[in-house]
Amino acid sequence: MITPNQWNDGHYDADFQIAHPSFMANFVWLLILALAVVSATVALSCVTPFAALAVALAGTVGLRASLRVMIAVWLANQLIGFGLFHFPRTLDTFLIGIAIGGAAVAGTIAAWAVLNRIRSRPLLVRLGVALLASFATYELTLLAAVVFLGDLETFRPAILAELAFVNIVSLAGMVALNEVVAALCRPWLGRIPRFVRAW
Repeated sequence: MITPNQWNDGHYDADFQIAHPSFMANFVWLLILALAVVSATVALSCVTPFAALAVALAGTVGLRASLRVMIAVWLANQLIGFGLFHFPRTLDTFLIGIAIGGAAVAGTIAAWAVLNRIRSRPLLVRLGVALLASFATYELTLLAAVVFLGDLETFRPAILAELAFVNIVSLAGMVALNEVVAALCRPWLGRIPRFVRAW
């Protein structure tokens, strides 16, 4: 929404346009990020770095947009799992899929809350704490659901360590991608949402 202070004699204030990403800039960044994560899902045999994505979204756009993109990526993850990797079409598998979606949403909210709470900290601290909070929330939410479904095998320490590593590397890749997209798209889109200027 444009406030009266953002208008100058009937003209849109150029400073506001430079300081705030446009709708198109937000859309392009979210599309590139979502496509990168979906591609990683295929490359990693349906392992999606939901915690890293939660931090990348919460660190660059608002909570509402973050949740929408997270749900879209979760749906793509489920389609890839059932369509490409032939997950069994059983009630338990569908319920675990729903639990993954709930955990991804919870992890996104956790990342957003942490990033908003520790705004004054250095970027690496913010990203690290947000990733830890998002990953812990995601895994604990999944654990709560899986206790009822009886599939605790996926919560072995070695598997959790591997998933944590995938999320750490993925977040580093997303930060790098964000900088590349910001540099390449600036001439034709203006400012892209960025980690380094998000707070």
